[in-house]
Amino acid sequence: MNKARLVKDHVSTYSKDIKRATNRHFSINNALILKAALGDEKACKQISDMGQVGERLALAMPIIQQNALNYIDGIKEYNTALANIYKTGGDSSLAIDKASSDLSLANTKYQNKLEEYKTKLFADLTAENERHRDAMDVIELRAWVDSHVRFVDAIAAQETISNSPYLKQLQADKELSKQRTLHWLQHGSESNTTLIAEKNYVTNPIKKFWQEVRGMFS
Repeated sequence: MNKARLVKDHVSTYSKDIKRATNRHFSINNALILKAALGDEKACKQISDMGQVGERLALAMPIIQQNALNYIDGIKEYNTALANIYKTGGDSSLAIDKASSDLSLANTKYQNKLEEYKTKLFADLTAENERHRDAMDVIELRAWVDSHVRFVDAIAAQETISNSPYLKQLQADKELSKQRTLHWLQHGSESNTTLIAEKNYVTNPIKKFWQEVRGMFS
């Protein structure tokens, strides 16, 4: 008996253009779908291979894209940094050469500027005290910022740990739904989904821990 005759297609006549586009872009058509649904080995294998390829592409392409973009950004930053380094190096080299020339000139004026030096020394001491105060302010500010960063990192670490059971539960629920669907497809009216083990990661102690973590830093 030709089982294909028992399958009634009531919608395809309303989507001729869409069917042609789908077949042109994805090689998916009524004939392939029907053969696979009725157990044709070649069609089943083709559909399975298509699904595995699609799943692999969906998994890999975001990572491939991100790695490629990271590489491009890295090369850009590398070359931009090189340009800035060499530009600053050139400016600094000129400054060093000028400083050397100025030092030679200053050496010849040393005796004449001895009295001026005493006045300048007082000014330099004042400037050094100011520099020291500024440096201490920077050190204290950096210590405060470092402490703040450690505090934020601690919060993030605590939340990451407390969130992990919920993330595991989402994955477990998706897997359970998939297993139930396969169970119904395989066993039909004889299905008994209570035979499928359920995972419950989010227990009352976990919920309490999750609330305590957020209460700790609120």
